[in-house]
This record gives sequence, C-alpha cells and structure tokens, in this order.
Amino acid sequence: MNAITSYMLLSLLALSSSAGAWQQGATGAVPGESVPPWREGELDIHHINTGRGEAQLMVLPDGTSVLIDMSGKTSEQAPFLLPTRPDASRPPGEWVARYVRRVLPAGAVKLDYALISHFHGDHMGTIVPASPRSPNGYQLSGITQVAELVDIAKVIDRGWPRYDYPVPMKSATMDNYRQFLDWQIRNRGLEVETFEPGRNDQIALLHGRGNYPQFEIRNLYANGLVWTGQGAATRSLFPPLDGIPQEHHPGENELSIALRVRYGAFDYYTGGDLSAVDEEVTFEPDARKNVEPPVAHATGPVDVMKANHHGSWDANSIPFLTKLRPRVIVVPARADGHPAVNTYKRMTSQKVWAGERDIFITNVSDATARTTYGVDKAASVQGHVVIRVERGGARYRVFVLDDANETMGVLSVHGPYESN
Repeated sequence: MNAITSYMLLSLLALSSSAGAWQQGATGAVPGESVPPWREGELDIHHINTGRGEAQLMVLPDGTSVLIDMSGKTSEQAPFLLPTRPDASRPPGEWVARYVRRVLPAGAVKLDYALISHFHGDHMGTIVPASPRSPNGYQLSGITQVAELVDIAKVIDRGWPRYDYPVPMKSATMDNYRQFLDWQIRNRGLEVETFEPGRNDQIALLHGRGNYPQFEIRNLYANGLVWTGQGAATRSLFPPLDGIPQEHHPGENELSIALRVRYGAFDYYTGGDLSAVDEEVTFEPDARKNVEPPVAHATGPVDVMKANHHGSWDANSIPFLTKLRPRVIVVPARADGHPAVNTYKRMTSQKVWAGERDIFITNVSDATARTTYGVDKAASVQGHVVIRVERGGARYRVFVLDDANETMGVLSVHGPYESN
C-alpha cells in the first residue's frame, strides 16, 4: 500500500467516523438511552403523558419555556379514563411538574409562560374535596400543583380578569384557580394576561429574541375570535350572545385557545379541545360548534399538529385536516376511544389528503385497540412524544419516551423529517 492509497483510506475512515458521529448527534437520541437535553437553537415540544389529561412543554430556541395545560383529572375510578402514568403514587400535576424540572434548560429557575387552553379539569386540574391543600390556602391539582413545585412567571388564559364569558364561571375548580392567581399575584409577583387572538408578540422569546428572527408564535383563536391572516386583525365567529338562551351558547371546548408555532420552514399547531360537529346539528352547521374550519383556514399547512380534543369523534374534521395536511399527528389520549374510530379513519385516509403521515398516540387502551381499526399501525401507541426541531427549523425528529418511569428513556426515534 503506497502513501497515497494509505492517505485515501485514512481519509475515508475519518469521513465515515465523522458521519456516524454527526448522525448520532443529529438524531439527538439513541433507543435504550435517555434523551439528550435540549441545546440552544433547538425547538423541543414535549407531549407529556400522564393518562389524565393534556400537558405540552415547549422549550423555544433561546431557552424560553412554555407549558400548555397541566393534566389534572384525579379520579382513578372514573369510567373510561386511563390509569395514571407512571403510576398513581402521585397526582398527575405533580408528575408534570417533575417532568418539567427535568427538561427545563440548565440554570432556568421558573417557567416563563403557563397557558390554560380552556377551563376543563383535564387541562387545568380538577378540584375535588379530597384535593390536598397548599400552605397558601388553595387546593392542589393541575396548574396549582405544578406551581407548588415550579415557579411560574406568567399565566395566560382566555378569561382573565373577569371570567364571565359567555357567562360567569363558578365551580370549585374555577374558584380555586382564582384564589391561586390572587395569592400568586400578591406574594410571588405572578403576571396574568388574557390570550389575544391575532398577536404574534404575546408569547415571545425572552432570552435571545434577536438571535432567531425566523421564530414566531401566532395566536390563532380563542373565545370565538379568529385571526384573519392580516396583521393582528381578527373576526368574530359568533353572533352577540345577549338574549340567546344559555343552552345555545358555545361550549367551553369551542372557546379553546389555539396557536401556531413557526420556526423557519417548520410549523406546529395546537388547539385545546376545539371541535367541528355536534350531534344535535342536523342541517346547517352551527358556527358556535363548528369552529375548526375557520381556525384551519387561519393556520394553513403544518408539519406537526396536536390533535384537537384528544382525537375525539367530534374533532379533527375533514375540512380541518385538508387545510393542515400534517406529516406528523400527536394524539394526547386520556380515555377509551382516544382516538375515535371515525377520527382515526379521517387522519389516515389518503382521500382526505394525499401523502405520508405518522400518528403518535400517547396511550392506546385495550378497548381502543379493539374498536379503532388500524390503530395498531400507528407510529407509537404508548409514551411521551417529543418533537425536536433542529436549529433553523429545516428538519425535525420525533422521540417516543418511556412513560413507565422517570428515566426519559428513548423507546424509538423517527425521522429526520424535512420541514415544508
């Protein structure tokens, strides 16, 4: 072997080794090992599975943190509900808080933003007589439980400060939430804001905005107001509700917050429990129930979407999916029937939109596996689902993490997917 041949062989070996190292670093995870921590410039979106509701944690490219919903149903005996993950030794809000503390960037001392998509217990935390009580006076479940373990700088919801749309909200859960906000404002300096559709500056990069001009969170919808696509302008989907009987008001699900995250070519949609159909609507679609189509028009095509309403039968309609055309769908299940038979059929149908798509479900119960045809072919049926977007947003991967413990162990890695 002459010197030139030896040099070429060594060069090829070096290139091969470098490519292998790059590939491992690029995927950011190896099955059987713990997922590597977020790195500056990446966008991480964690769909945290407790089996008891929704919780999404976003770590933005500069390290700003955003928690959307806090996974708060507490009763293990309620029909059709899934068991608590990892187990029932802690309430779901505490599991979420512990997950958040593991994932926040090094040196972070609090959550920058906590959003409540709407005022249902599986998103904000249900208060029951047995809910433990904080030394601060309020009871602990969901967001109040999370805040007991992780300080929160700002809360954004759809109702602050009056909580009277469409009617005054009174319940043990809402009364406790307001008591929590009052105490946190007085004693911890908590900021609270109303979610404002149309804005792209309400949820902003706080630690290095100028470094990522290609990043944006656009507020799409809440309370019947949807972004028009022009500036920060919105339009109302609902007629004035004065004089309309309460039974004909929009439900809490139809008032949910929706937003779009954009990072370069990458787009992600999340929208609480928005719905599209109602079993009592026979002929003309009722705008107070059928909110998905206009929200979809405002959103446009995305790479990844969180399924509306846990993949229930009344959401993720054909008009909605046709507009978004996601490559990846995450279904945060919390009960038998998530995803529903008809919903999963729409999600997988090439007639609805053409192209490949992977569906990740945080938890498929035995009952769902028996009734939702084809769900066994989903990309995953158990575990936390993490979207990791590379610096600049050109590509992303999906990691499925073990939810049976707190090791953050990687079960599978999917991608890379090219952002469109």
